[in-house]
Amino acid sequence: MRVLTVLSLLVFVAACSSSSAPTTPAAPAAAAPQVKGSLNQVMRGILFPNSNIIFDAQDKDPGAPPDPKDSASNPYAGTYGGWEAVENASIALAEAANLVALPGRNCANGKPVPLNDPTFQKGLAALREVSMASYKAAQEKKLDAFLDISDKVTQACATCHDVYRDIQVDGKPAGIEARCNPKP
Repeated sequence: MRVLTVLSLLVFVAACSSSSAPTTPAAPAAAAPQVKGSLNQVMRGILFPNSNIIFDAQDKDPGAPPDPKDSASNPYAGTYGGWEAVENASIALAEAANLVALPGRNCANGKPVPLNDPTFQKGLAALREVSMASYKAAQEKKLDAFLDISDKVTQACATCHDVYRDIQVDGKPAGIEARCNPKP
């Protein structure tokens, strides 16, 4: 009888343990990126202010102690100031290139951003490249590199601006409605 009891207990334990182990719930699928702003808003909100930090490093040493009189408006003052501000601005530009390239983003006039246009792709590639050069120079605190980096930021921006933004009609600047249409 004892043997039968032990065997029954073993069969019961085996039956309980042979059921599949509890499964870990699958991680929720990552949400698809959602486009919220126009190209104009991304440019003015991210690229413009962060480019200005890089341009500022042409003639102001981010590592110098900030003047207390302009600490409120000095991008190098504060918790994430100094060279870290230039590093962060550089990364913001690189990440903004990814945001600009999200499908579904429109220009301020409602026209789709010309993502597949070779000129637009060239401008994004140049922005990514100069952003990382700026990041590296900021990490190494190479103040003398920022004159050249600033010029390359300007060139990267001009790649698209000259074709899609700074359009003239009859010798006058065209309005927002003409943007995102390549020059004729």
